Amino acid sequence: MIRAIIIDDEKHCSESLALLIEKYVPEITIEAELNDSVEAVDVLINKKPDLVFLDIEMPRMNGFDLLKSLPAIDFEIIFTTAYDDFAIQAFKVSAIDYLLKPIERDELTQ
Repeated sequence: MIRAIIIDDEKHCSESLALLIEKYVPEITIEAELNDSVEAVDVLINKKPDLVFLDIEMPRMNGFDLLKSLPAIDFEIIFTTAYDDFAIQAFKVSAIDYLLKPIERDELTQ
């Protein structure tokens, strides 16, 4: 099992992604859905997930700033965003994928 956390400031987006994962990617278990990037820092440090689905544009702290605030990035990252102009920056922080919203089932399962 892959233990994952979803971080997205839009609750409907995190819930939708969690439902897609539950239905189509049973090898992933969602351990937390977080809608506050600042709160997410402590959860990431304490829960130590295998995988993080991370939005980029969020209030208070964007996804890249969130990663910079961590003592270590010891998990895989899949960015989930409505903006395609952050892809190069995402891969520079070793993202394994970059999914554009709305997330399609076929893209998620790949």
